[in-house]
Formats: sequence, C-alpha cells, structure tokens
Amino acid sequence: MSAHSDDVGGSGYSLEDLSAYLDRGRIPRVPAIERNAECQAVLASMERMGRLSRELVEEQAAEPLAESWYDGIMRQVMREFRAGRDIPLARTDDGTEIVVTEGALYELIRTVGDGVDGLLVGRVRLNQPEPDAPLEVRVTVSVRFGRAMTAAVDEMRHGIRAAIEHHGDLKVGRVDVTVGDVHMDEGENE
Repeated sequence: MSAHSDDVGGSGYSLEDLSAYLDRGRIPRVPAIERNAECQAVLASMERMGRLSRELVEEQAAEPLAESWYDGIMRQVMREFRAGRDIPLARTDDGTEIVVTEGALYELIRTVGDGVDGLLVGRVRLNQPEPDAPLEVRVTVSVRFGRAMTAAVDEMRHGIRAAIEHHGDLKVGRVDVTVGDVHMDEGENE
C-alpha cells in the first residue's frame, strides 16, 4: 500500500498500485480498493482501455500494414521497453558500457517476489546516488495472513540481492523490504 499523496481517492493506493492489482486479476482482493468508488472508476477505465486496445489491434490486424506504421510502433515499443534510466553494469576494455534499465530490474525484483511463498510485491524503488555507488532497493510487499513476516522479508531481501548480483556486475547496497499490507489467500474471507 502506498503512503503518498498520489493515492487514488484516499485509498492509500497509487495508479501504479491499481495497475499491478488489475494485472494480478484483482487477487487477492484488497478491500480498501474494492470498496473505494474512485478506485473502482479508475479500474473500470483501465479495463475499458485494455478491451478497446485489444479490439483495435484485432480490427487493424485484418488490414495490410504500411511499413512506416510498423516502424513507428517498433520505435514506440523500444522507448517503452527502456523503462527508466540506464544503470551501468560494466565497462569493457574498449570503453563500451553495458547497462540495464530500471524497468528490467523492476521486473527481476517482481519475479523474485513471485517465487516467495505468501508474498506479493507492491511498489519497487531503485536509487543509485552516484554512477559507481551500490544500488539501493526499496520494496513494499503484502504478506499472506499466517505467513511469518520476518521469514518472508528475509527471503525476499536475500533473493533480490542474489538475483541482481547474479545477472550482472552491479553492486547492491541497502535492500529494504517493508510489509505494507497483509492479505488473505484467494477464497478466504476478507
């Protein structure tokens, strides 16, 4: 759960949180979102946009595409794929710099969270104060009711560090994992 002023309808959840919730199929149910009229309106808009986008793609799939249209779409996809700033991983002897995008690291961290039993990843924040400084990671998670929080947080923290260090020469500094919410398993009462 977010504690920022960018929350929707006083729910404590940001647009990013609502998008992630919708991507998870609204599972597990979050009463603060499900009972908030503004959150429901935003989720309905997101669902409509997704449906309209799929319909548009299906409609246009039947028409032959101009090469320039394809090139424009691919340029946009590449811009979105970059997802944030580049974080240097290594520099080769010939001066070539190898980088990873913040978006790729976000996805790596979310994948780690998917592997931790009873844990759902919420907000992910990365900070690297100086180009060669260790990467600082801050993650907010929801832990399933009944799951030992300390064990889940420790598993997540160690998993993040191992995954980032395994995938490159990036030094990982502080890894903060904050439990911002507790959820019930799907099918359990709220």
